[in-house]
Amino acid sequence: MFEITPITLEFGIGPQPTAKDFAAVRIAGYAAVLNVRPDNENGNYLVSGDARPLAENQGLTYAHSPSNNHALFETDIIDRFERALTELPKPIFAHCKSGTRTAILWALVASRHRKTKDVIADLRDAGQEIEFLEDELRESAAEVKGSLLRLKDDALLSLGRSKLLGGSRRD
Repeated sequence: MFEITPITLEFGIGPQPTAKDFAAVRIAGYAAVLNVRPDNENGNYLVSGDARPLAENQGLTYAHSPSNNHALFETDIIDRFERALTELPKPIFAHCKSGTRTAILWALVASRHRKTKDVIADLRDAGQEIEFLEDELRESAAEVKGSLLRLKDDALLSLGRSKLLGGSRRD
């Protein structure tokens, strides 16, 4: 059975949907699908070109922001995921093969705007255990927070104040 794990009121994660699962995403109240699984990854699954029309037929906005597991901590991958979070209608359902990669990418973005320990706590509350990445989350956030160029983007600044990244309970 296809399951969506809500991380915040505006963001949920899950495994790779099948053709029939896009209706469940819509029924669950999501407005957009963000696919981070590369089309060339091993396995039998819907590639983005096949998934996009299925999502759109359900009235969902679809975006593809592929990331290989080994590239999760690369700044351009995190930036691309963050940009998608700012541009897609909310709430957003994000997926990869299992949902773990999307949880990590969300944590990398959220750590740019919130305390890392609170981001990890939110994921733990949702059943995602990523404490083992705490140091990497802090380092990644510190790199980006030090960039003066990043402070010039109004969309990214407003993302830090949105419900998408959580924070109402702890920050």
